Amino acid sequence: MDITGCCGMDCSSCEARLATLRNDMEALSKIAAAEENRSGHSFILPSRMRCTGCMEPGAKSISCAECRIRICAEERSIPHCGFCEEFPCDLGDIIWEAIPEYKKNIERIRSR
Repeated sequence: MDITGCCGMDCSSCEARLATLRNDMEALSKIAAAEENRSGHSFILPSRMRCTGCMEPGAKSISCAECRIRICAEERSIPHCGFCEEFPCDLGDIIWEAIPEYKKNIERIRSR
């Protein structure tokens, strides 16, 4: 993992980030349509899916921009939950239950 998201996501392999780097609007359109189906939001513009990585400078996808974990990490001035004294906390439990790999990524980083 070159870029670890606040929650432990591997941002370097994120399809939205890769499409953003390629400026691939067709891929971003497909990602936006999938997000509409997943989240129940009505029409999401492909440009709202642009993302450079949750703690990297630049655009944030709609889900990353509103992510409470990312906002918490920014407020604490840490790159991800692995640097937090309160890890694991209730804030991350929802995503870590849904995607246990993210929590394992954070635990792996913390053990180094």
